[in-house]
Amino acid sequence: MSATEAPRPYVVLLVDDDLRTTRRMADMLREDGFAVEIARDGAAAVARLSRSPVPDALVTELTTAHADGLAIGRFARTQRPGMPVLVLTGYPNLFVASAFAGGPPALLFTKPVDYLTLRGALRDSLDPSNLAESQGSLASADGKPTPGLEPVLDNARRNTLSGAETVRAVRRS
Repeated sequence: MSATEAPRPYVVLLVDDDLRTTRRMADMLREDGFAVEIARDGAAAVARLSRSPVPDALVTELTTAHADGLAIGRFARTQRPGMPVLVLTGYPNLFVASAFAGGPPALLFTKPVDYLTLRGALRDSLDPSNLAESQGSLASADGKPTPGLEPVLDNARRNTLSGAETVRAVRRS
């Protein structure tokens, strides 16, 4: 890349069925330099993740139609191991951090989401210098370790699914 070329913006897939809120968040992320694509449900998200180029990060609502945020996140990690996954929900008790294999822990954001915190976590998770550090630890959005959960790499070794198995699992749900 020459000195005059701007770096390619990170592509974020934003998944939520509340289209008005999603468009607002997408606009704010674009203003902050991200390229944003929107999927209205789990099926649209899986379809988008199946095409190249695969997005750099996933921001998903936990409870979406056709496939929940857990299934979307797992499928995303089969397409791009280590993809940052940020989960938004009004039901934090349904979130299982260990369900996301193949990379750094998924980060949980309880609705209403503080945009500045979300943006900072997204930038940090996409920073190449932070990716190696986060591979072995589980944390919530506030950076505190989540007690009682197994390391992500151990979970990934035990729970790997092929892309085809993940698609079948998504179709069943």
